[in-house]
Amino acid sequence: MKIYTEVQFQSHNVLVADVEKTVKEDIKSKGVKLNSLSSLEIYYQPENLSVFYVAKAKDGTSISNDEPLSIE
Repeated sequence: MKIYTEVQFQSHNVLVADVEKTVKEDIKSKGVKLNSLSSLEIYYQPENLSVFYVAKAKDGTSISNDEPLSIE
């Protein structure tokens, strides 16, 4: 089964898959392999199209973004 989830807010439509892809790309750009993570929490703010995340690595370290990621 394929799931398609879209967040609609005012005049913006954003695919959840695009939010996840943007976060994963940012994590990879920091030199972190996705398979080294034990958890990933993503927070999307539709009013300003911003995404924040907190990832926990299996070794206990935390990875996050201080500046919001933008979804257009």
